[in-house]
Amino acid sequence: MNRYVSSFSRLVGTTIAGFFLICGPALAGGVEQLKTFSDSRLFAEGRFEQVVTNPAGAVKQKAKGQFAFSRPGKFRWSIEKPFPQLIVSNGKTVITYDEDLEQASERPLGDAIASSPAALLFGNEKVDKLFNLKNTETKNGLEWLEATPKNAETLFDRMRVGMKGGIPVEMEIFDSMGQRTVLQLVDWKLDKAPAASLFSFTPPPGVDMIRAK
Repeated sequence: MNRYVSSFSRLVGTTIAGFFLICGPALAGGVEQLKTFSDSRLFAEGRFEQVVTNPAGAVKQKAKGQFAFSRPGKFRWSIEKPFPQLIVSNGKTVITYDEDLEQASERPLGDAIASSPAALLFGNEKVDKLFNLKNTETKNGLEWLEATPKNAETLFDRMRVGMKGGIPVEMEIFDSMGQRTVLQLVDWKLDKAPAASLFSFTPPPGVDMIRAK
């Protein structure tokens, strides 16, 4: 896995659409909220903050940026700091772009995000087809669930997802190396579809584009 996908998978005031008001934590557990989000939320955008710690608990990486998705298959994950990186899909291909290295790669979307943490946010498959899901606890105002991939050939062991008002607002990802990634998903915008331009990419002059078949 290259560092773009790795950062993404360690990486995949809120405005709540009226639809989600009926599936808040008082009425549904985390699993039920996540299923409704995956099945019914066709588009959204927001911001994220990411912290990666090693098995001893020391911070290895901090990052922040923006995300957007439009089902089926379109998404954008843009790291702004500390190093600009971009992962974007137009629904057919996925492009990863490293601004500092002036390199970009493109590959067919295929199963690129299936059984990855990204599938919980942006995937097209039903989440319970890709993950074993179970409710765990209510803590700090969030309904928590645990997701373990049904595909054994993933690079993470399990995830914890905190739901609030039908929206995933926090994710904890644990990988096979003992690393823990915490993602805070904030500033959700749910009432307007993201601009189509967010899901396209034109290489800047001088950038090498590597296309995989």
